[in-house]
Amino acid sequence: MEEKECFPNVVTYTAMIDGFGKLGRVDKCLWLFQKMTSKGCAPNFVTYKVLINHCSAAGYLDEALKLLQEMKETHWPRHVAGYRKVIEGFSRDFIASLGLLDELSEKESVPVAPVYRVLIDNFTKAGKLDIALELYKEVSPILSSSDANRIMYVSLIESLSLANKVDMAYELYADMIGKGIVPQLSTFAHLIKGLLRLNKWDEALHLLDGICQMVCFWAFLTLNVP
Repeated sequence: MEEKECFPNVVTYTAMIDGFGKLGRVDKCLWLFQKMTSKGCAPNFVTYKVLINHCSAAGYLDEALKLLQEMKETHWPRHVAGYRKVIEGFSRDFIASLGLLDELSEKESVPVAPVYRVLIDNFTKAGKLDIALELYKEVSPILSSSDANRIMYVSLIESLSLANKVDMAYELYADMIGKGIVPQLSTFAHLIKGLLRLNKWDEALHLLDGICQMVCFWAFLTLNVP
């Protein structure tokens, strides 16, 4: 391409990185990323999102975390003036495939939450809860009550409960409620199981009683809906 004096831009590089990532060639993705920066083509938020996704999926978690730190230092999304400017040149379908289209706010701020969710989910699955929690603390202030965030909370609460870190699980549960995210019964089940494993029967029974009252309240509201 360059031999014909047709130099790839950030959109082209990002598309190639995504293509190799889908083929499982994360090593090639990282090579392309290094090449584009060495050629003076600066990656943008979408480039980082694509590469972090593929690194996380392939188990390159340390590399994914390194990319996040680099993005924060050089292309921190909170300082990007307009999100539409960032995604300029990318097709609508491509942006939608990354789960970014629905995250576009009225203020056109860059949706950083999806990047964190990918990392938190993969570090949680890898059992690296300390790193997952640190990432959660960073992004927590801007999390909304979306279904994607609810799933992330449930996963973290389950993993913390299984690791006998019920106090931390309760903190996340409280934060979840504070953001207006309605917990599922499975969330309560994880918390109760965690309490029982620690022989905290009184706390478990208290939580169970709260669940019963909540279910009765929901049933009452349902029956009284005209």
